[in-house]
Amino acid sequence: SGAGDCDRRAMSGLSSRLSGQMVLAPLTRGGNLPFRRLCAEFGAEVTLGEMIFARQLLKGDVIERARLRRASNEQVFGVQIATNDVEEGVGAAKLAAAAGADWVDLNCGCPIHEATRRGLGSAMLRQPVRLPR
Repeated sequence: SGAGDCDRRAMSGLSSRLSGQMVLAPLTRGGNLPFRRLCAEFGAEVTLGEMIFARQLLKGDVIERARLRRASNEQVFGVQIATNDVEEGVGAAKLAAAAGADWVDLNCGCPIHEATRRGLGSAMLRQPVRLPR
């Protein structure tokens, strides 16, 4: 019963909370708090905020910090982190948890230039061996 067991139990709990739910996917430049609040009013049971650049969040960027905010009607709220550095990702995830996020998603699929030019998003898939770290 080590840390791995704890991680598996947490993932199992999250999976059961997401199963069968209406999930709002992350929308860069569109999934802001007012939009998510509206989606929750219309039935979204699980919401995910806009992509947050971990490095800027850890530097205290007010725009990135605002993306951590959760609407009062968001039942299950996740935060999407963009990073290619383990320590940054952990630090950003801790800030997300402290802000009330129920879960954190590591962005490995965003194709926008703003992310890929930094080696983030879908650029992470160019070296998939780095992901398990």
